[in-house]
Parts: sequence; structure tokens; C-alpha cells
Amino acid sequence: MKLLIESWRNFINEEKEPAPQVVTVDFDDTIRMLKKFKSKDKGKPDTHANKIVIEKIKEFKADGAKVYIVTSRKETQDNKLFIDDFLDENIIGHDGIHLTDLDDKWYNLKVLGSDIHFDDDDEEFKAIRHHIEEFPKDKQNIKLMKVNYKTGKFKKWKEDLEEAVEPNPWAICTKSVGRKDKGKYESCVLKVKKQHGIKK
Repeated sequence: MKLLIESWRNFINEEKEPAPQVVTVDFDDTIRMLKKFKSKDKGKPDTHANKIVIEKIKEFKADGAKVYIVTSRKETQDNKLFIDDFLDENIIGHDGIHLTDLDDKWYNLKVLGSDIHFDDDDEEFKAIRHHIEEFPKDKQNIKLMKVNYKTGKFKKWKEDLEEAVEPNPWAICTKSVGRKDKGKYESCVLKVKKQHGIKK
């Protein structure tokens, strides 16, 4: 019995993806949205802060990852100070700010050894994919997370569709809970839809 339990634990641990050690995040329309979000609390001002991505950054930092802000803004002292002030105001821990001076970000991501990158710009993802063979072998499956500049939500970027693909709640729930218990299955589908903002 002990051997069976140990084999099961090993199987489960193999299925888990390792936590990213290096996370890179764009600034404009990723952490700081150009459009303000309405505050849900009366008395609190509307904000440019993308709370969804900010919470994810905080989770990565709590798990020990290095988090770098990589933006294609011009490399000026004013830009660095603006970004740093915004990060401080929103209590966003980071390990450095990198301005590419209007160049593509792929080179910085390669040098930093990024495991996962958050951005709103498809062109940046295409440039990363174009140069992927220049990345170290262990960084060539960098995860690319597409941030929706309107909602602040993010999904895994799919190159062939040039847009993030919505998850399929029915497939996810068939795999995770099965279809025998109809109530449990339907509850799972509704939960997945709500989680990913799927309305159909």
C-alpha cells in the first residue's frame, strides 16, 4: 500500500509545472492601464492599476520568483521615476525596471532568463517566438500571457490564433468531474465560465 501511495505522489508531482523563477511584466496596459477602472468602493478614487496582474505579481514574489518590469518606453529618468512611483504607490515588489528605448522586449527577456512574460502586445509575442532559438535551451518554452487592455484579464497567448483562446468549460469539467453526476458537472461548467468571464 505504501508503494502505491508513493507512486501516486510521484505521478502527481510530475504533472505539476515548476513555479516560474523569473517573471517579466510589461508596464503600459498590463500593470498600469491607460483607461481608468471604476472603483467598486465608494470614496475610493478610480484607478489605472490593473489589480488582476498586480495580485499575480504579488503571488509570484511571495513564492520567491524574481519579477522584472520590462517596457518599451524611452529610456529616460522621468520614465523610470514615473514607473517606480506607480509601483511604490501600488505596493508592487520588483527586482528591476528595464526600458528598451522603443526596441522589442525579446532581448531583455532572454538576458533576464524569463520563464513567463505578461504583455498586451501581440507584436512582442511574435518577436519573442521569432527569436526563441536565441534563448537558452531551458528558457525556450517561455509562457506568454496576453493581457486584455480593456478588462485587465490575462490568458495564455496562442500564436496560431494571434489571440488568447478561451478555455472550453465543457471539456475541462468532463475531464475533472465526469458527466455521471449532472448537477456536479453543470456546477463545474458554471464555475469555469465565471472564472474566465465566458458568457455564452
